[in-house]
Amino acid sequence: MALQLVQRILQGLTCFILHLAFSASAKVHREMVLISNRIPPSSIKTAGKKIGYWPLASKYSEYSRGASSSIIRTIIFVFTCLITSLVNAQMTIGPNSTMIIQADSFAIRGNLVNNSPQTNLGNAQLTLTGTTQAITTATPMAVKGIIVKGGGNKAIRGDWTVTQNLLFDQGVLASDNGKLVYTGSTLLEGKPNSFFNGILYQRGTGTRFFPVGAGNVYAPMAFGSVLQANVEIGVQAFSSNPGFDLPPDVAAVASNRYWAISTSGGAFSGSGVSLYYPGSSVDAAQRLTVVESETLGGTATNLGGGVTEDFVVSLQPATKPFLSLGVAETVDIRISDLITPFNVDDINDKLKIINIQYTVENTVTIIDRWGVPVKTWKNFTNYDDPINPNTDNFDFTRLSPGNYICVLEYKLTADGPKQNMTQMISVLKSN
Repeated sequence: MALQLVQRILQGLTCFILHLAFSASAKVHREMVLISNRIPPSSIKTAGKKIGYWPLASKYSEYSRGASSSIIRTIIFVFTCLITSLVNAQMTIGPNSTMIIQADSFAIRGNLVNNSPQTNLGNAQLTLTGTTQAITTATPMAVKGIIVKGGGNKAIRGDWTVTQNLLFDQGVLASDNGKLVYTGSTLLEGKPNSFFNGILYQRGTGTRFFPVGAGNVYAPMAFGSVLQANVEIGVQAFSSNPGFDLPPDVAAVASNRYWAISTSGGAFSGSGVSLYYPGSSVDAAQRLTVVESETLGGTATNLGGGVTEDFVVSLQPATKPFLSLGVAETVDIRISDLITPFNVDDINDKLKIINIQYTVENTVTIIDRWGVPVKTWKNFTNYDDPINPNTDNFDFTRLSPGNYICVLEYKLTADGPKQNMTQMISVLKSN
């Protein structure tokens, strides 16, 4: 890096010397023309003695009139030559300075410090290429894009808003008393070696992906369908156990990680969420689910879960500020497939659903072969349940012998997802 900086400085000095040489040659030419027009050729060698210093005074008068514009041109020329060197080293914008960048791409290898409220980087796409660097602003700053490249760890300080493009290619960008808000419509992406460490904020509708992590652990998440455009959603990942009081249908927290959600700018109606759990797509030994809670250590609600690649997708919208992954408790609910109501032995003479008592609500419907419902129960219990037996006295001999479909809809917790089960049952006549 030091060698490259020296090379850039030498390039800048070369530009400066060439400019001075060009300016000097042009000035000498003007001076010679001026003198030759005022003094006879034979008197040039003694011009100072014969007519005083009047030609020389005219020369300096011309120089003074053009001095300010010449200096400005020189500064602009040298700044153009040295701009690459400046962004490879630290670049500081003073409090009384004005800086407007119209370039589409602005690569920075060193630190960027903005202390001026007049700075305008709205059209700039900042590419952070240093392995250890920070971008700092004393006043809120909006940029078109930020690209994280070059690996290493980078810090953001102050309030930054990215309006179009936030790309994580290589390296971790972390908040150091800073705030990063993304308002673009392009879906963000991240990688295990490139993400945001801290609270990442977004505004916008539709799917909003948050490529966040905790320390060196990549732990992204996504909201599937955000409806409120003005609501600012902040997401931060943590690599520790949230300590939730789990519901009966969740056996344990699946991993030591959780996500904290914050919202501002209006009421957030909630959305289905996808939480990252590497290897979940091939982990058949446990059924993963999404759980949420109002507080750390508080009572959790099971939102259900289905696996899509390495993400666990909730079956219900998330509305609470803390999310984590749980291992669902296995409740083996089975519908008996045989009814023999015409026998007199009291065996299989009524419908029986094993472990139906573990549901908090259910609906059971028997449908004949024509698709016509013949009987529906709300919150069905078994007729031989020792605690809460069914007492509706339904006469199963009303069912004609043949095959029927039994449809069960149920929930294992009051706030949990509704689940479905179907089973063909046979009604047999006694011999």
